[in-house]
Amino acid sequence: MNDTKIECLITECKQIEEDSTYTAEVHYNIYRKKSLKAKWLNSVSPVITLISGIILIIGVANWVAWITIFSALMTGLNIILDPEKEAREHIFAAKNYTCLKHNARSLYECYKDFLNEDEFYNDVKRLREQYNLLVQYTPATGDKKAWEEPNKRIKAGVHKADFRSEEK
Repeated sequence: MNDTKIECLITECKQIEEDSTYTAEVHYNIYRKKSLKAKWLNSVSPVITLISGIILIIGVANWVAWITIFSALMTGLNIILDPEKEAREHIFAAKNYTCLKHNARSLYECYKDFLNEDEFYNDVKRLREQYNLLVQYTPATGDKKAWEEPNKRIKAGVHKADFRSEEK
């Protein structure tokens, strides 16, 4: 095998691994935030309805009925807007990028020695095409701020396997 070509393919695998690591972590971060927001939006309306219903049963003021109507409108909006949908899209993206990250790493660390040059090239090319497709079909990750926390976590080594740690 041509060592220069192989090194180029290994470098591409490492690039895919790194890009996938960062992108997955950002999608996980966005998922956590959107999921929490959706839980709040989905739980506020029933609580308001319950409290205002109890107040109406007790016989306090009739204006409380307007709160119940408002709560019903909020519930309807939550059903129509489906705030959990964005969270689901981001967790789906995060999982796909994570799988791609592992595939890229295992290809250059383990499987490359069992492949001839053409097979290795085709596998790396397939991974690059898969990454590019994910970029096209997964939701945008937002502005620079969305990347700050994930960037810190990755730099802190949260994705480094224990057995690879230098602190043995």
